[in-house]
Amino acid sequence: MEVNEKQALVNRLKRAEGQVRGLEQMVETERSAKEILTQLAATREALKKVGLAILEEEIRNFEAAGEKRDQASVEALMGLVRQITKG
Repeated sequence: MEVNEKQALVNRLKRAEGQVRGLEQMVETERSAKEILTQLAATREALKKVGLAILEEEIRNFEAAGEKRDQASVEALMGLVRQITKG
């Protein structure tokens, strides 16, 4: 993973961390359920994007190897795809 890509992921994670802190404050100050749920959905989406970016990097590494992959390595990669795309 290149330094710029890594820093972009770190920045996304820091934003998501701020969103989680914001959620905590919203609950403590008894904001409306709609506001909290909206922010929660945005936080989930931010984390999902980080996961997808990491998965994309893994797929690039998988393709860059250039050698034939065995069934076990394909299943491992598909396991990552299923993990990031569920729920």
